[in-house]
Amino acid sequence: MFQRILLIAAVLCAVPITGAAQQTRHSQVQQVLFVCEHGNVKSLMAATYFNALAQSRRLPYRAASRGVAPDSDSVPEFVLTPLKSEGFDVADFHPQRITRDDVAASSRVVVISTAVPADASDAGTKVEQWNDVPPASKDYPKSWDSIKAHVADLLDRLERGKTP
Repeated sequence: MFQRILLIAAVLCAVPITGAAQQTRHSQVQQVLFVCEHGNVKSLMAATYFNALAQSRRLPYRAASRGVAPDSDSVPEFVLTPLKSEGFDVADFHPQRITRDDVAASSRVVVISTAVPADASDAGTKVEQWNDVPPASKDYPKSWDSIKAHVADLLDRLERGKTP
């Protein structure tokens, strides 16, 4: 369990990992940017799960979470506690506002129940919209299940080299 937490922490912090976990099917790591309204709920849940799943599949992708309008500097308890019970410690995460540089640095942007602000958009980046994710503040289990299904589908498509 402790090793799993360290692995997840390393992925979330973008700390280089050595050994077999470092070997990917492709050599260049690409960023996938998840965006939600505040940057500390849906996008954080998606980025956290995405990173763990991509790492376990040895895929060359790492995710980041951003918000259109962050309204705090921490993760709400209704996200923190259930993610921790799944083995994901996001207590040190601090939401950040999406920027044009974030978008430009990403091979794909996934927007969850919001839109990329005009001042952050980049025409050269593929954008995918997930508008069917239930609010985690009202029904965390349904939101988590929806995000996990979307993330698994996205990683399957990325692995096959297919675009949305």
